[in-house]
Amino acid sequence: MKIRPSLRLYFFISVVLLGSVMTIGFSFLSVHYFFDGLDKGLKSVMRELAKTPYVEDGLPQHIAGFSVASRWQDTPAIIQQRFLSPPDELGKLQKLKDQDCIFTMPENIYFLLSYHTPEGEMRFITRVMLGKDRPVEAGTSKPRKRLYWTIGTAVIAIVFFAFVLIMIMQKIAKPIESLKNWAKSLNQDTIQNAPPDFSYNELNVLAELVQSSLASAHQSLEREQRFLSYASHELRTPIAVIRSNVDLLKRLSEKDPISDKQQLTLQRIERAGLTMSGLTETLLWLSRNDEQTVAPEPIKLNEKIQQLCSDLNYLLNGKAVEVTVEAEACNVNIEATACHIVLSNLIRNAYQHTQQGKVAIKQQDSRVTITNSNDSDNTKAPKVEAGDKEVALGYGLGLQLSEKVIQRHGWFYEVTETQGNYHVTVDFGGE
Repeated sequence: MKIRPSLRLYFFISVVLLGSVMTIGFSFLSVHYFFDGLDKGLKSVMRELAKTPYVEDGLPQHIAGFSVASRWQDTPAIIQQRFLSPPDELGKLQKLKDQDCIFTMPENIYFLLSYHTPEGEMRFITRVMLGKDRPVEAGTSKPRKRLYWTIGTAVIAIVFFAFVLIMIMQKIAKPIESLKNWAKSLNQDTIQNAPPDFSYNELNVLAELVQSSLASAHQSLEREQRFLSYASHELRTPIAVIRSNVDLLKRLSEKDPISDKQQLTLQRIERAGLTMSGLTETLLWLSRNDEQTVAPEPIKLNEKIQQLCSDLNYLLNGKAVEVTVEAEACNVNIEATACHIVLSNLIRNAYQHTQQGKVAIKQQDSRVTITNSNDSDNTKAPKVEAGDKEVALGYGLGLQLSEKVIQRHGWFYEVTETQGNYHVTVDFGGE
């Protein structure tokens, strides 16, 4: 199962990380600027001390912790050990630190500046800050406590920031959650009710758009359902008239035989009438509301299949098609009309689209399998004469509607197709 990311969690983590990175970054930047300012101040002091007079070779001057010498060899020994050679660039402050990591205070710091006085004399100004020379109260324990306080303050600041962010998100997310629940609760009874106030103008506009879109879709669906129901009802009468007159013409032709061409025309009218009758029945059934349930009734599935095969046998006239039916006695408790619609359309499919070959219908318990093996090249779209186009078109629509009937009842349905073979399986017992 795919885990979908949460937009709320993503936003929360992103903002917290962004805030933390910015806080840490600005903190390091502030520390850098602080020490850079101290270094510049110290450099200015050292440059002023370089102007000290009476600095002779071998006699360095010591003023306020600074050492001023005119030669490199006169500088303190510890400076010569750490820097190894005189600085190459005049007027640039050199600094070395004895420090374990960036989060601890340096143990010792060494400063060196080489400078030319206005009189052209060379000066080496140095300063050494040793950890052992610090006061006892400024020893290692105090910087460590200061570090702990800094880290603790940063953690508290981040936690407070996250808490404030959660409060803001809840204030924003609550109306959005209400909008989602309201949209899920919309149905044909509540679609016309005015949407509630979601606190923010953007959410209110979105709610109005959702309501108007759903209302428009609902009205279109109602219009289509009404048209389907009205059209199906109105078509029943002319279809019944056509079929009754066809039967009358067939009886009259027994007394007064008609030509073969007239007989073919009469058969086409009869086939079209049967197809339209089946489609009308399907459309009427689908146009019913879901609430209008019909009680199931026991159906003898084997007898229903035999009857439909006999009724639809006219579709095989003039074709070299062999039909085999294997049906065992079985009673299923289902809706009769739905069962009739599905079986009639599936059998019609096999008969209609098999020009030369075999059609095998096998029924075992509630499962029915229909296989048509077409020996001709065209297995899906047989050639039909002009008078039979209505039958072919009606069949295609009927099969699509049958699939909707199967889906509504939750019956098992499977279609497989190989070269020259078409298999359809439907189980009226369920999934």
